[in-house]
Amino acid sequence: MAEMHKVQIRNERLKSVLAGHPWIFSGALAQKPHIPDGVVVRVLCGSQFLGIGYYNSHTDIAVRMLTLRDEPIDAGFFAERFRLLRRRKEEWLPARTNAYRAVFAESDGLPGLVVDKYDKTLVAQFHTMGMDRLKPLVVEGLVKAYGPKTVVERSDVAIRTMEGLEDKPVGILHGTDVQEVEIEENGFKFLVHVIEGQKTGFFLDQRDNRQALVKYAKGRTLANCFSYTGGFSVYAASVAKRVVSVDISKPATEYCRRNFRLNGHAVNEGDFLAQDVFDFLKEMQPGAFDMIILDPPSFAKNKKQLTNAIKAYTTINSKALEKLPDGGILVSSSCTSHVDQSTFIKILHQSSVNTRCSLKVLESREQPFDHPYHLSFPEGRYLKFFILQKWGR
Repeated sequence: MAEMHKVQIRNERLKSVLAGHPWIFSGALAQKPHIPDGVVVRVLCGSQFLGIGYYNSHTDIAVRMLTLRDEPIDAGFFAERFRLLRRRKEEWLPARTNAYRAVFAESDGLPGLVVDKYDKTLVAQFHTMGMDRLKPLVVEGLVKAYGPKTVVERSDVAIRTMEGLEDKPVGILHGTDVQEVEIEENGFKFLVHVIEGQKTGFFLDQRDNRQALVKYAKGRTLANCFSYTGGFSVYAASVAKRVVSVDISKPATEYCRRNFRLNGHAVNEGDFLAQDVFDFLKEMQPGAFDMIILDPPSFAKNKKQLTNAIKAYTTINSKALEKLPDGGILVSSSCTSHVDQSTFIKILHQSSVNTRCSLKVLESREQPFDHPYHLSFPEGRYLKFFILQKWGR
């Protein structure tokens, strides 16, 4: 195997690397190396070996770390990492569940790589140039560790452009062609379109939160806003009086209907609305629903969009509270990483102030164990989830 390229970091930046943060910024380099972008590198501080990562001059993050050990980065490296992750994650997987996040990028020690397992199908996203160059080794490692029928690539993500990558590939990397997969989650069944669905096809990070809201939905009339393919709706329909699912996407709404049928729930035509949620909330009659779920897509892809994101979150939560009766349940979530926990709490409180009510927190939850975050990498903490009850003043 050819000798790895090397990068040197400044003495004053050594502490951050030793503390376990997986990113080395360009300003931490002793000098800019004259090496190809995306190559695997040994990271040094003088003669001290710090680990192995991959390099890219296109971004402020010059090196993303793969390991602190001096070892070859080959298919065996990835297979070993995948086997370890699989063993530890499947130990805690709920009964009657065959879908989970197998690899969560930096938080699982593999920056730039996301892999979701849908039964016997793996869906992978390659976000960075370095991980994209390692793709053949990653796929070989996945096949060795999981023995999947299919490995699908869903690298249709905007971050690749920032990395200097010009393509956004989608397709089959291994095994048989597949478009749609049926999964089981906590005993509920869902159809996942792994080629055309949002992200990798399904939002696995809300699995435990979907289960948590069931007891609050019993006997209620519920509106699930930004319902996508009906994750929260299917769970709630097992106990609720009525569930209305609202999403601007017609294909997603059709999948919601199909998921209701798959679980034996009644499919009433007026309960599946392909409509803008902001318009739906504006037109909603006060008291029409005594439980409203708000689980929107990210409102801010970068820090420049943060102000507008806060306004959008405040608007939808205020509108929902305005229409909920006293004692009604608001389920509100944010996957926007630039909106931290304290900021989201302030948003919820301001929404209650705007509507002259108070909010009692019944449950406050985050992302599940298969979407972990390291204390040395707080950037991996992104999901906020609240179950609240409206109280009159």
